[in-house]
Amino acid sequence: MLIQLSTARFLASEAMRPCVLVVDDETIICELLGLVLEEDYQVICASTSNDALRVLAEQNIDVMLLDYHLRSGGAVEVARRANEIGIPMAWMTGDHAVEFDSHRVLLKPFHIDRVSETLAEVRSSARLVIKPPRLALAAVAAP
Repeated sequence: MLIQLSTARFLASEAMRPCVLVVDDETIICELLGLVLEEDYQVICASTSNDALRVLAEQNIDVMLLDYHLRSGGAVEVARRANEIGIPMAWMTGDHAVEFDSHRVLLKPFHIDRVSETLAEVRSSARLVIKPPRLALAAVAAP
């Protein structure tokens, strides 16, 4: 299920706000993050790895929050694809025993203020790395 969270009052500034893809199979998490982030971000939610991969292929995503334990599986594939096309991301998980190498992690339950801080950190650190343009990569990956 894909949900694009946005209200009419923000449509004029839609192009100016960065786009965040929230991938979580818990609808309440997507809705809550949408409410928290909608003032600063255009928010797109995906509840399965297939939906997330489709969004990554079709939308211009600036940053992603990805649940490590998607019921549908495939979170690692989504992370791999995001990395290939240069989209910075942070993992979300309630599993405090999981170790992540190079990504930021939001441990559930997380404080709402921590979400914005994490997104800012992820986007800031991504700007420090020189990456090829995403459009060129998307054109090569197209069938």
